[in-house]
Formats: sequence, structure tokens, C-alpha cells
Amino acid sequence: MKNNNVVKFLQFNISLKGISMLLMSLLMINKMAIAQNAFLPLSNPVEGLYEPYINAVGSTVHTSGKPLLLKDVESSTPFDSLNTSRVKDNKFTRTLVGRKLFKEHLLKVEEDDVKIFLDPVLEFSGGQDQENNKNFTTNTRGLWISGSVGKRFSFSTTFYENQSSFPTYLDSVVRKTRVVPGQGRVKNFENNSFDYAAASGTISFQLNKHFTFQFGHDKVFFGDGYRSLLLSDNAFNYPFVKIVTDIWKVRYTNVFAEMRDLDTLSHNDDKPFRKKYASFHYLDVNLGKRATVGIFEAVVWHSDSTGARGFDFGYMNPLIFFRPVEFSIGSPDNVLLGINWKYKLSSSVQLYGQIMLDEFVLKEVKSGNGWWANKQGLQGGFKSFNTFGVKNLKLQGEVNYVRPYSYQHREVIGNYGHYRQALAHPLGANFWEAIGFINYAWKGFDISARLSYAEVGYDTAGLNLGQNIYLSYDSLKVNDYGNRVGQGDKHQILWADLTIHYLINPATRLSLFAEVSLRDVKNPYETKGTVLVQAGIRTRLFNRYYDF
Repeated sequence: MKNNNVVKFLQFNISLKGISMLLMSLLMINKMAIAQNAFLPLSNPVEGLYEPYINAVGSTVHTSGKPLLLKDVESSTPFDSLNTSRVKDNKFTRTLVGRKLFKEHLLKVEEDDVKIFLDPVLEFSGGQDQENNKNFTTNTRGLWISGSVGKRFSFSTTFYENQSSFPTYLDSVVRKTRVVPGQGRVKNFENNSFDYAAASGTISFQLNKHFTFQFGHDKVFFGDGYRSLLLSDNAFNYPFVKIVTDIWKVRYTNVFAEMRDLDTLSHNDDKPFRKKYASFHYLDVNLGKRATVGIFEAVVWHSDSTGARGFDFGYMNPLIFFRPVEFSIGSPDNVLLGINWKYKLSSSVQLYGQIMLDEFVLKEVKSGNGWWANKQGLQGGFKSFNTFGVKNLKLQGEVNYVRPYSYQHREVIGNYGHYRQALAHPLGANFWEAIGFINYAWKGFDISARLSYAEVGYDTAGLNLGQNIYLSYDSLKVNDYGNRVGQGDKHQILWADLTIHYLINPATRLSLFAEVSLRDVKNPYETKGTVLVQAGIRTRLFNRYYDF
């Protein structure tokens, strides 16, 4: 594949380069000595270690902006003990090989105020799709380099190469989109396998206790749930600049990003994909000791027909709502609004949810007539930590509901997507979903069971029924009124799985795992069910959303 992921990491729009250089200049001038800053990996297993502590009544940690700030977690949890190896100390674990395998980074450099850590990123796994006795495998090799310079500069970067074959349902998606969900573009490898690579990297600065800056090529997530209807880590990495401002009980996050519209399935890597841009604001406020409310807004825009329009600096004002700006400049850009909320019933139980507004006309919503532009989404859920007094037993339940045509835009390139993937929920739109989790951690074991059910209305007969966010809402729309969630080719998707991980090394996140999954899909024409069985060894640094 000619497309070089290292090059992609450096391919910032000229305006984003300018922003980054300005931030670099300001930060290098400031000589204040403050605490070291970094972000944790955007990984559910990593975050799960700290959730019972950062979600306790009275905790001031802002949990809905991810990846989490390391300084927040260190100040609120027994960080060192949670990251201590669970392997019993013996003669072998005291040897160099034993320490590197079970306790330490592969390579560690600590000289004066410079710290550098180098670790492998790997997965060697295999399994079987029992629907048709198809075997599938993943072979991943890469590096994770992280560290800090001084007390205010930190960095993290990963690069990994993959060869994979997939279960039947996932194989069909990859062949259609030429993208592995959440990861990179593919090329055919051999024996019905695919070759793909990915790179991520961020540089972080803490100017003082109020301002944190990050820029690089990675993902951002806003929400307290398993899914996010506002912005999730479902899509592939993208270059961005992020500013986190902390004042009193308020955290204000600005993200300015550059994304790609893969508008063709061409295999010609010399043809550049069109750029699109996005700007996100998220204002998160702690209300007392139990409640938190976040206000979210986003805008996605693209170059004009001449290609002259690039990053629109009208969207850089961090204190202004996008809709008035959009109206004032006469721009038909895609704007999204939302609310995220959390309430702690106790230190063990919390409720959370989201409201997403893509379009909202009160009269049409109240009428209940199914107007096509009633494009909204709802989320509601709960989490329970140390449930029934059992330490490390977590329960979670969540419901997501998104109306047809949400996230679509008049021009396809203006949709709420990146790299042929949704920026919010992997099912796109026109669905409802219920998910339940049980998770128990014991010594080095992490045992997780889940059950989920979704009803999705897929587009059919070449018509736009509101599920595919990569269609224009002006194209082949069936009805202006009478639109309901699940309309179209209704699929009922049932997932049940049991996964056991054993953490070998907390420093490198290396784990052994075994997983059994049941996937059952029913539509008006047929019912298909399969059992997926797999096992292997992997580094748990990022989330994968193959559950659709």
C-alpha cells in the first residue's frame, strides 16, 4: 500500500500547522515548573480500573471527556497499586526476562528530566466462525513509544502493521468499504486476508493548572457510556488540536480537526481524498457533589467547489455557538448540538445519558407526525461499581435511540463521518439498541459478559430510508412525514458474548484472552446465526467496535 501512515500523521492542513506552531511557541516561552501531564490511552479496560474512584460522590474528575487526563486519575485513585503486577514474586520474575515480561516496560530511559518508554504492540490470535467453519486470524506487530521531557511536556505514539482475516459478517463490511472498522484502509494480502496499518501520536503540554494542550493524530470521545451519540472513537484516527481549560468546577474542551472523505472505492492511492474539517466545543460543569452536565456543539464543513475554502477561522472562536456563525457567513455547514449528563445516586451507582440534536423544530416534534428532519438521538444508562458489596463487580446497562436521517447532510461530504465510518455510533442512524454488561476483575483476570439487542432499518431498493449517513438527505428520500425508527429493511441483531482476559503486564497492557460470541441476525427474508470462538495474546490499548 503506497499510502504511508507516517505521512498521514504529518499531513496537517496549513491552518492546523499554524495553530500548532503558535501553541508550541507560547508553551516554550512559559517557564513555569508544574506537574507532569499526559493522557491515558483511550481504552475501556484502562479506564475501567479507575472508574469506581473517579465516579465516587464528591469526586471532581470530569469523566465524560476522553482520553482521561493522567493528572486527574493520579490525584483521585490509588494509581500505583492498581497498576502493580498481580504475578507472584519468584526467582524467575526477578530475572531480567521475568521483569520485562511481567512487570516492566520493554525499554525504559530515565535521564535527568527525560523519560522514554518503549513497548511492543502486538496481537496473535485465531478463531473460527462456525456458521461456515471459516477460520480467522490477526497478526499485529508494532511499537508504542511514550514519555515526557521536563514537567510539562509529554508524548505518546504507536505504529502497527496488521494482517487479518475476519468472520464472515465483518469480512463483507471490509470488502464493501475497504476499511477495517475503527482502523485503516486495506489491501488484499493472501488467502482472503487483508493488510492494513495504523499510526497515532500526540504531544501534550500543560501550560499551567488551567490550560492543557494536545495535538497529534488520534481520537476523541465525549460521553459516560459505552457508546456516544455525540463523538466517539468508532472512526479512524484524524489530526487535531485540543485545548482543555479548567476553571473552578468547569472544564471546557475545544477540538479542531481535519478529516477525510473517502468518496471513491478506487484503489488508486495516488488520487487524494477530499478534506473536511470539524470543530467541537464541550462545556462540562460539576453541579454539587453528584451531578454533572455537559453541553456539546460541533460543526463539519468542507472546501467549496473551487477548493479555495480550507480551515474556516470563523469557527475558531471558542466562546460562540456555531449556528449563529454559520448563519452570519452564509454557510450551509453541518451543525450538531447535544447534552451529556450524569447523576451519582451513590458512590456505587450512577445514571447517565445524552441528547443529540441534528435538527429540531418543536412544532414538528410535538406533532408526532414523523417529519424526516426530526433528527435526534437519545441515550440512557446506568453503572454500578462494587455491586452488592462485591469488590470489582461492575454492572452496566444502556439504551441508544437515533432517528432516521440523523448525521446526514445535504452534501455527502458534509456528513458526520470520517474515513467511511460514523463519528458517533457504528450503526449510523435509524436504530434503537439495548446493551447490558457484567464485568468482574479478580487478581489478574478480567471476566466480561454482555448481551445486546438492536433493531436497525437499513436502506433498500436504492432508496434513502435514513440509516446510511453517507447519503444526502436530498437524495431518494422516501417520505417527508411518517418516518419511524426501524423503517426500511429491518434487521434484528442479537449479540451475546463471554470474554476472559488475563493481564500479563500492567506496564505494557499485554494480555492473554479467550472469547466466545453468539451473533444472531433476523430480517424479513432469513435468520442467520453463528458462534465465534477465538483466543490469543494482545496489547489492550484501544477499543474495537465489531459488535454491529
